[in-house]
Amino acid sequence: MMHPRNKFLSYFWIISLTLLLVIISFPVNGKELVGLPQIELNDNDLISAIVDRQAERQFSTEPIALKDLALILWAGNGIKSPQVDSVSHATRTIPSAMGIYPIDVYVFAIQVEGLPSGIYLYMPDKHALQEIPSINVAEALTKITNQRAVQNASVVFLIAFHQEKSSRMNEKFAYFEAGEVAQNISLMTVERELGSYVIGMYYQEKIIEVLKEENIEPIVLMAVGKPLL
Repeated sequence: MMHPRNKFLSYFWIISLTLLLVIISFPVNGKELVGLPQIELNDNDLISAIVDRQAERQFSTEPIALKDLALILWAGNGIKSPQVDSVSHATRTIPSAMGIYPIDVYVFAIQVEGLPSGIYLYMPDKHALQEIPSINVAEALTKITNQRAVQNASVVFLIAFHQEKSSRMNEKFAYFEAGEVAQNISLMTVERELGSYVIGMYYQEKIIEVLKEENIEPIVLMAVGKPLL
């Protein structure tokens, strides 16, 4: 015969588990949950890029191709159509409040095939790079950040808000647009079998000093290169 104490504990655990299952299955707001179709992880390019994307903190010392750099820059902030969208005024791969596009992408090229090491500004309208006279790019990055991810990266992108291109009306959207640029860059690096890492720690005043540009607000710094296998 079961001891009364053990019998009580058995009932206690049964009741506790039953109540727990009821709580878990009961919707938080008291309303029924609407189930969604399960995501099929197939060979769709976008699905694959989202699944495969991860933060790469270590890169090989191999250079990346100039074509890869071109595709990444185009994905981030390039012109997708010369025809202006009548509703959003968008012409690029990302939208922009009032079609102003106050975001600039700077390129710290370290190891890119066919491109001299240096600092460049991406010019979306010409799909070209404009070199910015500066100190040695490695020395510049050492001043800007002490993050290990930049040490073997092939290129480091700076996504910055150019204040002179925007009115007060849409300054608050700058961070939204910078995030969209970073997202596109990140996804295209995966498509090109490269890796990326968003660097959160950098010295804003040193970036302004290196670029000799006082009208920008640095927002995102990203290291890109071939993953270290």
